[in-house]
Amino acid sequence: MHLATNLLGTLQIILSAAGFATLAIFIKFAYAAGANLVTILAIRFIIAAFILVLILHYRGLSLRLNRKMTLALLAMGGLGYGSMSALFAGTLHYLPASLSAMLLYSYPAIVSLLSFFTGDERFTRIKGIALLICLIGLVLTLGVSFQSAAPIGVLLGLGSAIAYSIYIVIGNRLLKNTDALLVTGYICISAAIVFTLTGLGTGTLQLHLPYSAWFCILGIAVFPTIVGILFFFAGLKKVGPTNASIISTLEPVITVLLSILLLGEKVTQVQVGGGIMILCGIILLQLYPGAKR
Repeated sequence: MHLATNLLGTLQIILSAAGFATLAIFIKFAYAAGANLVTILAIRFIIAAFILVLILHYRGLSLRLNRKMTLALLAMGGLGYGSMSALFAGTLHYLPASLSAMLLYSYPAIVSLLSFFTGDERFTRIKGIALLICLIGLVLTLGVSFQSAAPIGVLLGLGSAIAYSIYIVIGNRLLKNTDALLVTGYICISAAIVFTLTGLGTGTLQLHLPYSAWFCILGIAVFPTIVGILFFFAGLKKVGPTNASIISTLEPVITVLLSILLLGEKVTQVQVGGGIMILCGIILLQLYPGAKR
């Protein structure tokens, strides 16, 4: 049963990574259609929140929670996920996309340390080896270079990784007594409020957009938001925060594959080798499922 649960959790995290991997592709097309970042984020979470509330109603799940849990989930979405998104967007202004992604994807190491120091998980040798393999594979896949990197960009990138790590560790604790669908719903609702108010307050919220932009934002709401967040929390509950973070390093590999298929980008042998290394790290965790705790 434990092996089956671990495998199901791994598949859910991989599906989440596939969902998140579409984000960069959809954003590229949305930018090309004339949408700005605040508009994309605000409408993304408004649509996702609306869809999730309908799903919750269909499943007979009430949004009512005790005050403490409600505030915690709203803070996770508005402060945790919201700050990570804003910091990462800021990183892209100063650094290349590959280096920005590499800094964000330092979060598996941070999650491992936080989970160990908070007593949520043991940090085993297998986890350490799998983490190292995946991080090396990530560097190869993204082709990262730190030459002439702007210090402010590096700080913003590390800040996004730290914010996301705290978000994951807190989410792991909250999920013990709360449905993953409900958690995802609250995160999207609070993020929608934050980014909508930001757009209204700064005058950057665009409502007159071409159909192509709305189509891209709808894709962002469904795949990297509902699918990405929902399946991440569902898998997180089964494999633990460290393993979930390590498996999520598959996301950049899927993004590269989508870039080849949809954007006509080329892939190098080094990138292929990096992708294989990440897969090896994930397989290692499956061979030793006892590494969860």
